[in-house]
Amino acid sequence: MPQVKISPEIRAYIRKTEALSDKKRYMAMLKAAPARYERALKGLTDAQLRRRPSPKKWSIKEIMGHMADSEIVYGYRYRMVLGEPKPQIIGYDQAAWAEALHYRKMPIKGMLEKFKVLRADNLAIIRSLSSKERERYGVHNERGNESINRIAYLLAGHDLNHLQQILAIRKKFGW
Repeated sequence: MPQVKISPEIRAYIRKTEALSDKKRYMAMLKAAPARYERALKGLTDAQLRRRPSPKKWSIKEIMGHMADSEIVYGYRYRMVLGEPKPQIIGYDQAAWAEALHYRKMPIKGMLEKFKVLRADNLAIIRSLSSKERERYGVHNERGNESINRIAYLLAGHDLNHLQQILAIRKKFGW
């Protein structure tokens, strides 16, 4: 299998995500994330949820749509890694998904519920695995080899990155 060349942009993203995660607590971080998002959304109107901080930045609704769909993507990745030997893990264009799936028009309650349910399901899968099964890996087309543990660890940082974005939007607009 050819070695994956990791771009400088992807390396920067990995470093940022790793800096936000915690190797000893990432499972607890993943479990806590839905409640943290629920608190961050509390009291916001639909107009506030749809408002972008700048033209090329996502609104809170777009962030939540991305979080819900990320759980679908990551759940699929866990299943691929468990069900196939060293499968290819393909990245996706998250900005295209946000537009095509009309995240800004979707009800926030449904996106949050989807995120919560899918996260609980994905955590149940990971918790059911032996330590050897958690080391099974696939080959991400942008990031190289990723075990189930590594995928979950990076996802914990991904959660905090987007939660920080929501909190920054609230702060920017004084909400």
